[in-house]
Amino acid sequence: MSDSPPRGGWFVLEHPSRVFAPENFNDQQRLIAQTAEAFAQQEVVPAVDTIERRDLPALRQLLRRAGELGLTAADIPEEYGGMGMDGAASAIIADHLAVNGSFSVAFGAHAGIATLPLVHFGNEEQKRKYLPKLASAAWVGAYALSEAGSGSDALALRTQAEPAPGGGEYLLNGEKMWISNAGLADLFTVFAKVGDKVTAFLVEAGFPGVSTGAEENKMGIHGSSTRPLLLRDARVPAANVLGEIGGGAHIAFQILNVGRFKLGAACIGGARNLLRATIAYARERHAFGKPIASFGLVQEMLAQSVAGLYAAEAAVYRTAGLMPLHGLEEYAVECSIIKVAASEMLDRIVDAAVQIHGGNGFVHGNPAERAFRDARVNRIFEGTNEINRLLTAGLLLRRARSGALPLPAAIAAVTSDLLGAPARYEPCEAARRVALLVAGVAYRRFGERLADEEEALAAIADLLLHLYLMQSVTARNAACPAAALAVEEGLDKMEWIAKRALAAISEGDELRTQLAWLKRLFRRDPVNLVALRRRIAAAAIEAGQYPYRI
Repeated sequence: MSDSPPRGGWFVLEHPSRVFAPENFNDQQRLIAQTAEAFAQQEVVPAVDTIERRDLPALRQLLRRAGELGLTAADIPEEYGGMGMDGAASAIIADHLAVNGSFSVAFGAHAGIATLPLVHFGNEEQKRKYLPKLASAAWVGAYALSEAGSGSDALALRTQAEPAPGGGEYLLNGEKMWISNAGLADLFTVFAKVGDKVTAFLVEAGFPGVSTGAEENKMGIHGSSTRPLLLRDARVPAANVLGEIGGGAHIAFQILNVGRFKLGAACIGGARNLLRATIAYARERHAFGKPIASFGLVQEMLAQSVAGLYAAEAAVYRTAGLMPLHGLEEYAVECSIIKVAASEMLDRIVDAAVQIHGGNGFVHGNPAERAFRDARVNRIFEGTNEINRLLTAGLLLRRARSGALPLPAAIAAVTSDLLGAPARYEPCEAARRVALLVAGVAYRRFGERLADEEEALAAIADLLLHLYLMQSVTARNAACPAAALAVEEGLDKMEWIAKRALAAISEGDELRTQLAWLKRLFRRDPVNLVALRRRIAAAAIEAGQYPYRI
């Protein structure tokens, strides 16, 4: 666990001396990882072609088999047929099952966002009725929030729920879009408005008036079921209101936090799996009389992939170690960072994989080609990455205004230090000060209007993202070559982001002063990145896979 006060957003104020990481797995967690890995490799991988044909009975059977192994029950308390595990175990499972995008989406939708609303907000009767079925995957779940006209504005709902004549039921009318598992689901968590109050309902697929539309023709994740959910005077018992009337917004936001975190865990698993296949190909494929793995620019792509994965992995498990300490809402900032960082890391790795595979990587059916298509949706799922950037900065500033985070004092301290004698800081401390400097300059310039300055908020979010990644790898193992590369590249990216953000906020002598402060903060000795990348690539090529796996 981190030595820092385990509160959300506190990473901006203090650096952790240690974090939860794969190296810290206990015996039970290692066994969970082994069980999930064995199931993924022995049962999911052989069924990939079947899954990709969207054979929904076969997909349901795989989910049921995962249920038999306890993999779908990690977050469900034991008294309701679950395993009662912590957030780390849940992340481990999502990570190690991510060998195929379609299966990973189906599993995540069921075991994550479809089950967790009931776990955290259901009453005793609802939990006893539905959780044992979801725990075993005898029933498959789905989460129905999005609508065609709402997109990322998730609570701009048109679906209405009205009390039925005679009482005891609600009539739901509306249409939900892009619902993962819709063609499989036995139980939907549906969000609708009762009057103007957003409310969650537990809706069985067999209730009168409930149906699904045609499967969407998607660019990727072909094997997952994605359909609209159609509600036409759907009759839902009043006993199936989840939480209370008007409590749906709170439920939706809290579950999306966990969904973002679990999506990040699945992204690191998908990246690790693809990296293994890419390294194997680079070792076997010859050009000009030698394996392409021996070429410097191929090694550079492999090293970048390894370092990016190492950083995202460190951040995911750091957060997994923190999340059980407080409620779902506490680490909303960290969950948004995880979602953005991990999904964009995976996109960079799938792009490198296609490039290393060359023409073969562009051919339909190649694992790299499929991964390229499958990965793209992760930047849209659970709120687009643009929305999550705004959330990252906005939520942090909101915590500061509420007094939960002493951010103004921290910004003032940084500014005061910069006005004094020049000092040299270690990389993570320099990064922390840069993030606070830009946030402070932006707030002084815009005040409360900063909430409407999306470009400035996105820049602050990216600085926070790189700070969180750098802290995570440094606290995990600063001596690891992948950590060293992640830190160096993080600093380079932060310098680029900060310069452009300040140039858009300030001007004249004020800007020149701020850029001089940046130059001072980023002062460091140059590092031979070519040698560092070659060292990382050599370790990966020799191992035949991601070399830091536990």
